[in-house]
Amino acid sequence: MSSISAKASHGSQHTHEKPLYSSNKSIQPKVQHRKGLLGTLARHQIDAPLVAILTILGTYALFPNSFAKKFLFFQEYDPVTNTYEKSWEDMYFCLFWVTAFTFLRAAVMTYILMPMAARLGATTDRSILRFAEQGWICIYYSCFWVLGMYCIQLTPTWNNWFVWFHTDQFFDSYPLTALPVITKYYYWLQFSFWIQQMFVLCIEAPRKDFLAMISHHLVTVLLIICSFLLDVTTFGTAVFVSMDLADIVLSLGKCLKYIGMPDSICDPVFACFMFIWIYTRHFLYGHIIYAWTVYAGDFYSKTTHYTIIGLLLVLQSLMFFWLWSIFRIVYKMFASKGGVVDDRSEDEEETITAPEHVHHNTKQRR
Repeated sequence: MSSISAKASHGSQHTHEKPLYSSNKSIQPKVQHRKGLLGTLARHQIDAPLVAILTILGTYALFPNSFAKKFLFFQEYDPVTNTYEKSWEDMYFCLFWVTAFTFLRAAVMTYILMPMAARLGATTDRSILRFAEQGWICIYYSCFWVLGMYCIQLTPTWNNWFVWFHTDQFFDSYPLTALPVITKYYYWLQFSFWIQQMFVLCIEAPRKDFLAMISHHLVTVLLIICSFLLDVTTFGTAVFVSMDLADIVLSLGKCLKYIGMPDSICDPVFACFMFIWIYTRHFLYGHIIYAWTVYAGDFYSKTTHYTIIGLLLVLQSLMFFWLWSIFRIVYKMFASKGGVVDDRSEDEEETITAPEHVHHNTKQRR
């Protein structure tokens, strides 16, 4: 559910900056770490999580019935219905996967996506790092949007591929205290990912709309928590799939821009993204808001009912804020007769905030 981010064409304006990965030689980029605990975490996004992951996996391998089992599997399983009841012990699973996503993101970016960016034509440190960030987002959302669509189609809420949801069926199986196995894992993995995204937002160099982004992340996490507490995870799954699709196309378009693809390729991708954004984040998401507004009042108190409406509308307001940014980009594109340029980038003089393992790899390639 991320919004418009770094200016994709920014890297091409700094031809003097050498890339992290070069066929000839590479230099270490200027890196500004945050201070304190966040700075320490930023420098150790691979090694520290890996130690924790291996410790838990090793403990479980040696002692299958030990406490480590709670970090890897849900506990309240009903073999008769093939479902999991909700439990406070599910938080152990969440904690493990926040750690795992931190490791996976940093490792995939460092050892796969950054070298790929250099080979595909990214020319600066910034464009390589941004390609890796957006490549990870594209990979994650592609996998989980498909999984989410499968989960939503297991419920009576699914309608068809034009209007995805039956708005009058969201409460058909209320309360959803037990979830099918695949839905349970999908939902908690998404929750873990969004907790980890807040961590990423804190350690990355801030962008122009940092306040909007942190508000978006906080509202998203609050809605996920409320969906657990109120037993309406079908609503949460619907919100996930209606938000995630646009992020796939957006991150793909940015990756193409960072590696220097021509406007004849990037602009159609952006046009596709704009259509998907309006369709999923306003039309389909509007159906979700309507469903909660009309039907939830029969199941909850007025305070709960209107609190969730407020959170949903805050999220929609943020979507309109970014839609305005999209329209500004389109206007500038036609006014200047140039390609798509995102104006929500970091400052021109910003130094790159990167984990310690990026520097280590850079030194090895000198």
